[in-house]
Amino acid sequence: MYREIEAEIPTDPEALIPASLWASWEVRQAVLHSSPGSVIAIARRARGLRQDQLGDLAGFSQSAISRLESGGNLAYDVRVLRIFQRLLSIPAHLLGLTDSDAGMRPARPAGVTVLDGALDGHALLIACAPAAFYAGRGQHRNPIDEEVIRQLLVLRRVINDADSWCASASLLPSVRQLYEFVDRLRPLARGHHRAQILDVAALFAEFCGWLHLQQGDLTGASWWTERAMQQALAAEDPGLVAYCYRRLSMIAEFEDDDDRVIGLARAAVREPGVGPQIKAMALQQQAQGHARVGDERACLNALDEAQQLVDGIQTERTTEYRLGNWFRTRHIELQRAAVCVELGRTAEAQGHYQALLSNGRPTCRWLLGMHLAKLAYAYASGGEMEQASIAGSEALALASSSGSVLITRELRKLRPWSRVPSVAGIFHAIGN
Repeated sequence: MYREIEAEIPTDPEALIPASLWASWEVRQAVLHSSPGSVIAIARRARGLRQDQLGDLAGFSQSAISRLESGGNLAYDVRVLRIFQRLLSIPAHLLGLTDSDAGMRPARPAGVTVLDGALDGHALLIACAPAAFYAGRGQHRNPIDEEVIRQLLVLRRVINDADSWCASASLLPSVRQLYEFVDRLRPLARGHHRAQILDVAALFAEFCGWLHLQQGDLTGASWWTERAMQQALAAEDPGLVAYCYRRLSMIAEFEDDDDRVIGLARAAVREPGVGPQIKAMALQQQAQGHARVGDERACLNALDEAQQLVDGIQTERTTEYRLGNWFRTRHIELQRAAVCVELGRTAEAQGHYQALLSNGRPTCRWLLGMHLAKLAYAYASGGEMEQASIAGSEALALASSSGSVLITRELRKLRPWSRVPSVAGIFHAIGN
């Protein structure tokens, strides 16, 4: 049984362990014999903790800690090792981990300047500005042409990839700067290039809205998404119009307005001239709305339709941004697991998630964190509190590194179990 106590998170996670400990004969022998549990035991004793105290901090029972330290199955679960690596400040390589974020972060795009975890927006502007303002043709500045559009779309692709490994708060200033730059180019454009520039501006505005949503700023998210919608309409881009409807549906979900969630997603699906991937994404969001109101049949029908749209699609990887080009069957499968959680089919959700995550995890931190939080809820609903703690603690770490409110919002659904030691530490960390 779990004890009804308030588990405390250590106020000093970098607690003083002499560096010499990691080079000691005892640690070297544990590493030599591939015994991460022994390394954890050594670090625990160095911190002056009993097994039950460490268990309270990490959300495990004393017996689980004992099994872990003696080389049981938990000692070889990467998710478990990450929890103790962070909690006890153990050098990652001593537990067989190459990095504390191993497997969760994709490589950063080559040639992109990163300052303190944020993209250097000024450097990105310099990369594109010469093409837009080059004065090499006689005495006249070049008009906007295909090369300018191409470079702007390359920049949009760079920041989209950066969303996988940059915190939204650090990324937002650069994205705003890039939007303002594109918006200033509009008066220079003529003919069909004007529509193209409008379209690119809308893509940057939509992304600003998304970053505001990641931080829980619904006012900023709505303002930027509405601005993107206006420019997409002016550019006559049905795919981007539909995408903006989908994003507005996500904002309505944050506001717990389920009728608007479904209505806006339906508007996206019905937008004429929309490609299969964008339509599938809209159907995925529509399924989420139906799940929220308990309409299981409509939910699963929408997911089945989305699956049919993307099955067999082969998309070419390009250096320029293409809306929806990243969307795959795997995203629908993850959503199928997520709606099972929403519909109360938690055992089925566990099975879906276990199969999906064992075959490779999403490299995007906020996406992985959100689904791990949903998995934690599924485990808790089934009474598997240690597994809930493992998934929830990893989701919490991803919420911290990505700054995504989407993850903490899902973690707060664990409130019914907030007094169980396995979960209490998570609630303490997110501030309830």
